Amino acid sequence: MQPKEEQTQQSTQAAQMEQTSQMEQTAQMEQTAQNSDAVTLPDTSEARPVVVSGEKTLGDTGKTFVNDYNPSDRSYAASDNYISPKGNRQYGTTTTVEYYSSTLGTTRKADVILPYGYDASKSYPVLYMLHGMGGSNKSWSDMGVKYIVENVHYENGVPDMIIVCVDCFVSTQDQDSVPIREMSAAYDLTESEVMNDLMPYINNNYSTKTGRDNTAIAGYSLGGRCALAIGFKHQDRFGYIGAFSAASGVIPNGSEGRILATLMDDFVLEYGNFPMILINVGETDGICGDSCRFYDDALTQREIKHIFYEMEGDHEGTVWQNGLYNFVKRIFV
Repeated sequence: MQPKEEQTQQSTQAAQMEQTSQMEQTAQMEQTAQNSDAVTLPDTSEARPVVVSGEKTLGDTGKTFVNDYNPSDRSYAASDNYISPKGNRQYGTTTTVEYYSSTLGTTRKADVILPYGYDASKSYPVLYMLHGMGGSNKSWSDMGVKYIVENVHYENGVPDMIIVCVDCFVSTQDQDSVPIREMSAAYDLTESEVMNDLMPYINNNYSTKTGRDNTAIAGYSLGGRCALAIGFKHQDRFGYIGAFSAASGVIPNGSEGRILATLMDDFVLEYGNFPMILINVGETDGICGDSCRFYDDALTQREIKHIFYEMEGDHEGTVWQNGLYNFVKRIFV
């Protein structure tokens, strides 16, 4: 019979190996999505089943919502061809910029997408986009972020906005050669990179509106995890958070100390409810499905208003694109 300490050690090692395997699988799946020119969504959105949680009453309003969303609109299906250019519509321009990173002490890159007709005499709200493991500042462009956002602008009347696609692997090393634990630690530096380096650069070089009513942050997988943490840690700066297939570890959930560090102690509101928090995940996502349901439960228990929905799909681009579509429909309005 094994000593108790040895059994505990073996159990811990097994858990670490399991999570490492899951993280490696995540990297492979996300790289597959990012390497394609565009992750296309079939024109069957109306037929795609969408699952939402049951009705929940939020204590601060006394009103009943479906996951804090207008009960008259329970559809999260996207419009046809929403990730592609449509008809004679005009779309904005994408520029890769270089800025100094005090976090790393070197120059780094980000992609800035200006709306069609950008006018420096006007000011625009800003949406910061974060990618998942194995990605780069090009990942969201590869998934059609410019077309998704501007199609929502044309079809739903949301205001023009500046989109900033962040390189979330905050390291001077080659991402492909970094161990999983070290890689996740590099992603956790995204908070410092955005708040101390990239956001000041964007506000100094573009005509931006600032403050929580005019600034949004969203991401998928590790980027979704970072978006949740950054949004909650800097509630004076961000009013809108989108977390698509968000990875675990934003707050303690019992798995801390394995691969991903815990980023904060709890979800606590500092300025009242956010104008919008949206979390979505694929029904068959074996990588981040449990973590997203955990975040939904945690926010609901704390009576923090948010949207959570599951849709057909795995840990994949179609889920993240749909999440972004539904998120953008509900920001800056």
